Amino acid sequence: MSMTSYVRADDLMAVEKLRQALGNERVLADQPTRDYYANDIFWQPGIPPLAIVVPQTAAEAAAAVKLATEEGLSIVPRGGGMSYTKGYLPDRADSVVIDARGIDDIFELNVDDLYVTVGAGCTWDKLNEALEPTGMRTGYWGPLSGVNATIGGALSQNSAFFGSALHGTVAETVLGVTVVLANGDTVTTGSGGRKGATPFSRYGGPDFTGMFLGDNGAFGVKVAATLRLWPRPSEIGYLSFGFKSMTEMAVAQTEMARTRFVSEGFGIDRNKAGHSASVNRISDGLKTLANVASAGKTLLGGLRDAAAVVAGGTAFLKAHNYTLHIVTEADSPEALKRKMETLRKIGTKTGVEIENTVPKVMRSKPFSPVRGMLGLNGERWVPIHAVFPLGSARKVVEANEAYFAEKKPFMEKHGILYSEMSMTVGNDFFLEPAFYWSDEITPLHARSVGEDIVRPWMDRPANPETRKAVAELRRGTQELYASLGGVSWQVARDYPYAELLKPESWAFAQAIKRAVDPAGLMNPGSLGFGGPLADR
Repeated sequence: MSMTSYVRADDLMAVEKLRQALGNERVLADQPTRDYYANDIFWQPGIPPLAIVVPQTAAEAAAAVKLATEEGLSIVPRGGGMSYTKGYLPDRADSVVIDARGIDDIFELNVDDLYVTVGAGCTWDKLNEALEPTGMRTGYWGPLSGVNATIGGALSQNSAFFGSALHGTVAETVLGVTVVLANGDTVTTGSGGRKGATPFSRYGGPDFTGMFLGDNGAFGVKVAATLRLWPRPSEIGYLSFGFKSMTEMAVAQTEMARTRFVSEGFGIDRNKAGHSASVNRISDGLKTLANVASAGKTLLGGLRDAAAVVAGGTAFLKAHNYTLHIVTEADSPEALKRKMETLRKIGTKTGVEIENTVPKVMRSKPFSPVRGMLGLNGERWVPIHAVFPLGSARKVVEANEAYFAEKKPFMEKHGILYSEMSMTVGNDFFLEPAFYWSDEITPLHARSVGEDIVRPWMDRPANPETRKAVAELRRGTQELYASLGGVSWQVARDYPYAELLKPESWAFAQAIKRAVDPAGLMNPGSLGFGGPLADR
């Protein structure tokens, strides 16, 4: 076992106890693995954990947490590793990462009672594949990174994309969770935690489920969740529009949101259209042909759609400053026609209708490899976001444009490219700028995106100066959005939280933390509990 010199002898003994209890294959402590788990998509390098536990069952996770905390070690939960907010980065050397990806069973799929219970390590791709034959779907049904992103990670960070315009974030889909607390106890919230009851309802007393959603593991390690099911609509339609300004697009998005006709949709600027690898995969016509064909109502219709994709590429996106891409669903052709007409009328008030290949291809294979975590030419990428009331969209967009106009010389000096994406999520307006810059490719990027894909860029040197400049931009953006009344979901150790709460609210949050984690060993630093992780 390769361990660095600062590790205490007592900690080494604790690792051996974990191995004795769980087996050598469940406890990883070699230096390359520890170094790998010390980075997320943006923040690097972090503090290597003492060890990584890879449980295959909830019982193994509970045993690991109990043993580690009894030894005074801190616990850091980790899901699919798609985060950029320091959520799964240890803030101290004596930390044990619980990598929950092995707990990925689908425990119960109950179509009659409209719920599914899954392990926290189950990916959204695996869950949707299991649900496909049933004709059911969860309301929110995954992020674009769903081939890697897990249910537990989405619950810890909160998450939105597929189905979110109508059904809100993942939190709105949850009926209950099973969580390992800091002392090793395993508790289940919702009706699944009652004697003689099934997990069909979130309520029946205080809603304890909510405290474990968006907590980033500060209150416990999620090992399972029960999600509400909905019938999968039989009809689907796609619309895209071009706009001259972000304000015009945001006005259309918010008006569409109030109709409750949009399943999911997103707006992007020209920079995003040209630089995002996720968007530009639609130009790879031959690779998407089979997927688009299979997504058609008939083989012939699918092939016609596919031919349009191949012919269209992405050039049409760059003809507009901003483009909006919408998916709507219905239970009958008549209802779909009515929704399409309404949304088309809204979109053409301030924009023009364009080719709808982007939403078609996104839906044809929703959970593609996570190519979008790097730019089109391998640039590093990191976003920042906040959500606002629908009525604030215009004000927020104008303030955002003014801020980045002021920062333009700073970004040009450091070679930072800026892009924008916006969505509506339930009753919220979601704004997500992103930054691209030249920097080293980390092992996390290589493993996530693919060794073959990143090989041309592996010799790029580290660029800590520009990375620091990006961090400065992100912090300034966070402060701007907070001043506008915005709320951020993926708080972790990155977004401001404690300093934005009213004193009474922060005191209440601290009281909950003390009750479930009196020694402060559950993901310390997360949400501001136990001190922030220093930027490095």
